[in-house]
Amino acid sequence: MESVLVVKTEKLKMYIQGQNGMIETDREALVNTIINEHEFIPRPEAEEDPNYKQIIPYVVLRQGDKIFTTRRLNKGGETRLHGKVSIGIGGHINPVDETSKEKVLMRGLERELNEEVSIEKRGELVPVGVINNDTNDVGSVHLGLCFTMEVQGEVKVKETEKLEGLWLTVPELMEYWDNMEEWTQIAITAIK
Repeated sequence: MESVLVVKTEKLKMYIQGQNGMIETDREALVNTIINEHEFIPRPEAEEDPNYKQIIPYVVLRQGDKIFTTRRLNKGGETRLHGKVSIGIGGHINPVDETSKEKVLMRGLERELNEEVSIEKRGELVPVGVINNDTNDVGSVHLGLCFTMEVQGEVKVKETEKLEGLWLTVPELMEYWDNMEEWTQIAITAIK
């Protein structure tokens, strides 16, 4: 059974309570709390318990004025997100990512990027903020660490049975607004 990195919601309360959307203040303190207070619990338990927040790296790939966009197919693990459009590449952090407490978030981010997409030439990760959305079942048990990364060359989805990918400008992407994951709506509003 998969175990995932979580932090007790109570320990994050001072940073996220009453804030839905992109949180850009106290980001460093929030990340330090995650590093110091995280634990791993079975994913099925984490998915149903709002007393924990699963920490998810969420990387938006950019190439000039285009954003790499994916659509979740029906074979993906999170059935609540099937068919939804997303601009974030990332996923759950697992115990295998923890070679040290300080590096667990970045190792999880790197592993998820490597599992989901192949990128010909990567740029630097630029922190955007932390995505919180307690207005629905999925959001109430997840917290997103949002970054952008400028890339060059070809980007391909590796998990073609779970995702399909394409490049869209922001105006083109906005045409999918009603079919976007809520995190994508939050992220696109913050980065456009």
